[in-house]
Amino acid sequence: MQLESEGFWNRIRLDDSRVTAVLFAHPKSLEYLKSYPEVLILDCTYKTNKYNMPLLNAIGVDACQRSFCIAFAFLSGEEEADYQWVLIRLQSLYEAMAIDFPSVILTDRCLACMNAVASTFPQSVSLLCLWHINKAVLRHCMDAFTKDSKDYEGQKKWKEFYSLWHDLVASSNEDIYYQKLGEFKKKYLPDYISQIGYITETWLDLYKDRFVKAWVDQHLHFNQFVTSRCEGIHQLIKSYLKTSQLNLFEAWRYIKLVVMNQLAELDSNRAKQQASFPLKLSGSIYGNIRGWISHEALRLVESQRSRLLHELPSCTGTFNRTLGLPCAHTIQPLIYDNQPLQIYHFHSHWRIQRNGNPQLLIEPAIQSSRLQATSVLPVTSTQREPCAFEAVENTIRPRAPPTCSKCHQSGHKMKSKACPLRWEHISQTPTQASITISPTQASTTIVPTQTSTTVHTVTHTVSRSTTRSLSPASPAGVSAVHTTTETTTETTTQITTITMTSPVAGLITVATQSEADTLSYEDPRAIYQRYKADREAWYATLPRGAVKTNQQYRKAMKLPQRYSKAEYEWCVDWKQMGRHCRIGRSTRDWTKEEMMSYLDFDKAENERVERNVEKELQAQRFTTYRGSDYVWKAAGRDHEDQQQVYQHRNHRI
Repeated sequence: MQLESEGFWNRIRLDDSRVTAVLFAHPKSLEYLKSYPEVLILDCTYKTNKYNMPLLNAIGVDACQRSFCIAFAFLSGEEEADYQWVLIRLQSLYEAMAIDFPSVILTDRCLACMNAVASTFPQSVSLLCLWHINKAVLRHCMDAFTKDSKDYEGQKKWKEFYSLWHDLVASSNEDIYYQKLGEFKKKYLPDYISQIGYITETWLDLYKDRFVKAWVDQHLHFNQFVTSRCEGIHQLIKSYLKTSQLNLFEAWRYIKLVVMNQLAELDSNRAKQQASFPLKLSGSIYGNIRGWISHEALRLVESQRSRLLHELPSCTGTFNRTLGLPCAHTIQPLIYDNQPLQIYHFHSHWRIQRNGNPQLLIEPAIQSSRLQATSVLPVTSTQREPCAFEAVENTIRPRAPPTCSKCHQSGHKMKSKACPLRWEHISQTPTQASITISPTQASTTIVPTQTSTTVHTVTHTVSRSTTRSLSPASPAGVSAVHTTTETTTETTTQITTITMTSPVAGLITVATQSEADTLSYEDPRAIYQRYKADREAWYATLPRGAVKTNQQYRKAMKLPQRYSKAEYEWCVDWKQMGRHCRIGRSTRDWTKEEMMSYLDFDKAENERVERNVEKELQAQRFTTYRGSDYVWKAAGRDHEDQQQVYQHRNHRI
């Protein structure tokens, strides 16, 4: 027989020499069953063979929370006798291979299957699929609340009813369950007596201990509440079968391929979890169980460890009782004592099967160092300590004389009495300056005022209006940001000198002054020239010793500190800045600062145009348009006006 020749464990039932049931299991599936016998899920599927025989699938769950097929059975029907025939032979298989009976058996509400499970595996806890129960409640109760998708009031009432049903099922203990059940009945009786009667008589009175959390959480179920794993296996099998007109032998061949591929994937995943470890689970508390316990179990434990960041309530024991994992109350003393988790803290279901037992390894003790006690380096530093001869050499090595930052002579510093320019600023005439900066015209005006011989006042006023769109790649009509910043600082000092020089002297590095007159105001070089002039003017308003960086300037002007890679790539498009900057006959790449200034200008310019269009719309000027010619001429006039503003600024500077 083909099943036996390929090593499949099998049992066949005959009735007058006619095959009425076939039960078979892959030999490697039985190895997985021996490693992970705790969960058994049963469910039938149909349309897998031309004899219309239901296919019963028995599913297990491994340490990685992956499904594996235990056995398959073609049955002649779904009577209690059919299920008993299968389950009795499965029971004998468990006993013959010395496999522990499952702690939980999960089925849907098939009375024949439920009765067969109760008589065959009385020591196992029988649970019902919560998904099937919820769908049954929906099917029998929803019509009483709403029958039309446009009945919004009825849908709202149904959602409230369905939510209260879920809250009732999720009751954490019996007292809470009976309290919620009373409130549930009080709210919906007598208006919905038929629906409440269906829920109580069909489900709660008979089977509440098989799906309500208050009773289910008294057992070791490893978070298995639904039979959807079987549904997934059924779909996988049918993707191989392609047709429902196969005989049993052909169907078995395809099922064998499904099982072999599934087992290969399970082996690969198990080997991967043995060899690797998630970075989020790299704490020393997991040091002794790394490679022995599945990642899924450790993630659940990590969620418990995160609870230690808050005050813990008293332990109910539910987490350990239902999952076989250490809860936060078990982890807390281990962390305080600097002890790792051990493999005995975990149920054997979560263990990645491998030969041998984990060897207890203790991390090396931290060595005390005499040099470290006197070290000036931080504890985290990897830099070596200086040798003794290096310390001696440093003491006898001659140091270079200091250089004055004022007169640039060696031998003294800028505040030394030996500096000939030490008191030069006192002899200079104090001035009063008023500087105004605008992003469109960016004019700079320096007006000297009368001063006193002993007391003078310096007033700095910086006003900047910044307009920018959200992104150069944004579609037309996107909203923009318009901000205005004005800062006035008045300082009165005694015998203080402020020297104001032209803030743009020697700034043009991309284009000379004569070349700047011929540039368009939209030229990237002209834009960068204006950007630097505005920045230098802002520098001039800062007090002495203030930080003068491009980042500080952009922060003060409320400009973006950075742009995205896509925006920089947009800049160097041939329709924008181009790939290179031309300087005479040579070229170079644009700097990031130049591209940022271009993006600033583009955003401000887009917003300026949007404001102009908005003003025209408010004035209803579009009613006088005569074709696109008018728009082009208006754009040309606007370009000329902006060019004149730019040239006027250059001549003033």
